[in-house]
Amino acid sequence: MGDVAVDAELESVTDQVKEVGLSGGATVVGIADPKAFNDLVPVGHRPEDLMPGVRSVVVAGSLGPTSAAWQSPNRRLMEITGYDFRENVATIVMAEHIEKVHGYQAMQAPTLPTSGQYPPMSMMLAAVLAGLGTRAIAANIILHPEFGLMYYAATLTTMPLLPDHQMEENVCPARSCTLLYEKTGKTPCMAVCPAEEGGCIDATLDDGVITSSYFNRERCSTRAMNFGIRGHLKQVQLVTDMQDREERKTVIHSDDFERNLASIGRYKESVAQCFECMRVCPVGRNRRKLK
Repeated sequence: MGDVAVDAELESVTDQVKEVGLSGGATVVGIADPKAFNDLVPVGHRPEDLMPGVRSVVVAGSLGPTSAAWQSPNRRLMEITGYDFRENVATIVMAEHIEKVHGYQAMQAPTLPTSGQYPPMSMMLAAVLAGLGTRAIAANIILHPEFGLMYYAATLTTMPLLPDHQMEENVCPARSCTLLYEKTGKTPCMAVCPAEEGGCIDATLDDGVITSSYFNRERCSTRAMNFGIRGHLKQVQLVTDMQDREERKTVIHSDDFERNLASIGRYKESVAQCFECMRVCPVGRNRRKLK
C-alpha cells in the first residue's frame, strides 16, 4: 500500500512539473531517465557530467516558427527572424519552480555547440528518450507524431520524477512516404534533396522500415546557415582559398560580406533557412494549413 501511495505522489508531482512547463510556453513535455544516456553517448556528454546527482531530465518541445513563416517565399526569413524559442523559456520556468517549490537543484541543459557542431548534451537524444519523437530520414530531425518538427530544450534536476517511455513505433516514414518510396524509390525528403545530385539525404526502406539512412551534415549546414556567424565563417573560408587578389577584394567589399560582419554584433543562434525536407514532410503538415 505504501508503494502505491509513493507512486501516486511521484506521478502527481511529475504531472505538476509538466504542467508548469506547458504553462511556461512548451507544447509538449516529457521526462527522460539520465541513466538512459549512458549507453548511447560518451563520457563528457551525459547529464551527470553537467549536473552531479541528476535524477531527471525534463524535456520541453515547442513549435518554433508560425505556420505563416513556413509559407514565406523568402527563404532567409527562418534565420533572420528572432523567435526566442519557447522551449528554452519553459525549461527555465520549470527549473525555477523545482528549486523554489520542491527544494531540489535544477538547471537548463546547455544546447549550443562549444566545439564544432557537437553540443555538451544532445537535445535530439533527450527528446527521443523522453518519448517525444523519433528520428527521421530528413536530416535526422526528431519528428513528433502530431506536430512533426519541433525544437527541444531540457531541464536537469536532482528531483526524482516519473520517466516517460520511448515511442515504440517510428514516426518516420509516414505511410504516404512509404507508398511513394515503393513507386519511385524515394520519399518526399529524399526527392527534394537527393544525395546523388549534390543534396544531403538518402535512405533505403524495407516494408516501411528504415534499413539505412545517409545525411551529409556538413553539406546541409553550408546551405542552411548563410547568415550570421556561420555565414561569415563560410565567407572567410571562401576568401582564404581565393588566389586572385582582386577577386578577394570583391568579396570582402561586397554587401553580403559586410552584412554578415554586422550581424555578428547582434548574433544569436537561430534556426536554418533551408527547410525543404520539412516543407515536404507529411508529419505535422495539417497544423500548418490555415486560411
